[in-house]
Amino acid sequence: MDNNIFNNKLPNLKHLNYLLALDKHKHFNKAAQASFVSQSTLSSAILKLEEQLSCQLLERDHKSFVFTSHGKQVVLLAKQLLLSANEFVTFAKQQESQNEGSVRIGCIPTIAPFLLTDLVLLCQRKLPKLKLYLCEDTTENLMMQLEQGEIDCAILAFPITKHNFSMQILGRDKFYIAGEENLVNNILNSRNYDSLPKSSIFLLKEEHCLTEHTVSACQLADNTRINNFSASSIATLVQMTVFHHGITFLPQMAVEKGVGKFEGLTIKPIQDDVYRDIGMIWRKASMREQSFLALGKLISDLLNK
Repeated sequence: MDNNIFNNKLPNLKHLNYLLALDKHKHFNKAAQASFVSQSTLSSAILKLEEQLSCQLLERDHKSFVFTSHGKQVVLLAKQLLLSANEFVTFAKQQESQNEGSVRIGCIPTIAPFLLTDLVLLCQRKLPKLKLYLCEDTTENLMMQLEQGEIDCAILAFPITKHNFSMQILGRDKFYIAGEENLVNNILNSRNYDSLPKSSIFLLKEEHCLTEHTVSACQLADNTRINNFSASSIATLVQMTVFHHGITFLPQMAVEKGVGKFEGLTIKPIQDDVYRDIGMIWRKASMREQSFLALGKLISDLLNK
């Protein structure tokens, strides 16, 4: 091993955390409060970093500051370094068993309400030493949080846009057509969605991947059939469909939980093999892969039961 790497004194990880807080809050006092230290302590730490790294991180005047171009690069490197340090500590604490400790799981809103309760209960039985902390958000936001180390893994619907994470497909979630009985029967017989009345198809907002998957899988070519008003949740989507006597599409996991049934919708499987894949992603450098695979096995069991 080249001992020259130890010739330079390494920066304090707390100081790097202060640097990231400053980057996040763009204000010394707010960054200090978020870090639970005094403003003078945080300022001294940043100066110490600049001295140790022999570079200017901030351009200051008496009232404000901006990060230098080099400082912005140091922030990116600090994020990766702290993320690796946290992974290292977690891995070391686990000793022989990785299925202990805690895992922060992100999940999209069209999966979370229908899967996570069952997952938590199953995890308590199968992996009792593993604690789950859950976060619900859109695919785009979850991928960003995963990249920045705010969550450990994410449960998503595939396909998703190009990414640089490790991934595993866990199961399929078929689509069901739901709505006014005559419309549902007619569309299942004709297989022609373009024959539906204008504005009769209700979907979620565009940022929900279920809409993208539905439009693609069902080949909804005529946008005039899709209602301009969109829902932000599956519960609202069902209510809009009921009130306007239209149709919509529901994932199998929602149908199995009774969504739409009690509202009186006619719900039938789409004859074609129309589905979305459910899978998990995590950072390639993570040392928790064994835990993620164990959780993935539980999710797969729930999806394929």
